[in-house]
Amino acid sequence: MRIDRSLLNWGVFLVALGGVPLAVQRGWADAGIAGEMWRLWPLILVGIGLGLILRWTPVAWLGGAIVAATFGLVFGALIAGGVQGVSSACVGIGGGQAVTTQKSGPASDGSFDLQLELSCGDLGVTRGATAEWTVKAEHGPDDTPAIEATESSLRIDQGGGDALFVLSQQTRSDWQVGLPSETAINMDMTLNAADGTADLGSGPIARVDGTFNASDVSLDLSSSTTPQLAALSMTFNASNGRLSLPAGSVTGNVTLNASTLEICLPASAEVRFELESTLASDDLGDSGLNPVGDGWQTAGFDTASTHIDLSITSTVSSVSIERPEVCP
Repeated sequence: MRIDRSLLNWGVFLVALGGVPLAVQRGWADAGIAGEMWRLWPLILVGIGLGLILRWTPVAWLGGAIVAATFGLVFGALIAGGVQGVSSACVGIGGGQAVTTQKSGPASDGSFDLQLELSCGDLGVTRGATAEWTVKAEHGPDDTPAIEATESSLRIDQGGGDALFVLSQQTRSDWQVGLPSETAINMDMTLNAADGTADLGSGPIARVDGTFNASDVSLDLSSSTTPQLAALSMTFNASNGRLSLPAGSVTGNVTLNASTLEICLPASAEVRFELESTLASDDLGDSGLNPVGDGWQTAGFDTASTHIDLSITSTVSSVSIERPEVCP
């Protein structure tokens, strides 16, 4: 009997893809163990090697099946609840030779532009109590960040460290950034293999953009104000994200690729989510929202003067919605 390898590989991939989230949902497998399945990626190389070795034998299909199964397990884990420990490819702040860089300066009234680019490290962003920005960075002797600042902007760049580290361990950096208290923030954040936490406090926000690759990210805008319509634009690639939205007016888009995102909504917010989903999971139908067109919304969205309107594109990813009473 002749085996159609393409159909076999697709079958193995789909069985593994659906089997992992099913096992987690039914309690047959622990979500924490599923989240570690990304570490199986070396089996892809093993499968390719076996395929070459066994190319002219009756079991030549075995290599392709191993590759398909590995991809299915990894992506199935992402659908089930996300990868864990991706940023653990980074180790030891400063590699045992940590250097500390500190800077601060005044911020003018109006708006303040913040741009951050960090690979391999930890980032913390908070709103300060004064009209001043601050930076404290712990890093290796060769990883001093470039810091450029004016009274209306702050840019911190790791310089040459913009590669995505997933195959080997790299030296971590630790950045702590403080923002002026009453200035409207425009934030643009790029993280690669990093852990990031941003709490923009009770001050105003105007725009929040982010690109997150193999990172764990928490963005807390729940206490922020939106004197004008705030804009969000975020892309998550192989990342875990948590987004707490403000009670004001927000519009924007979120793109998820092999990622998970938990969105925490204000208790009384009127919201609409337009969703485009491919091999993905979500709980929008179980979140008290009504199906309308290609999305979901609250009953009072169309007549509300203040509302949240987001477009979500989810590919091999997971989206969940929570209200404040159950958000950690």
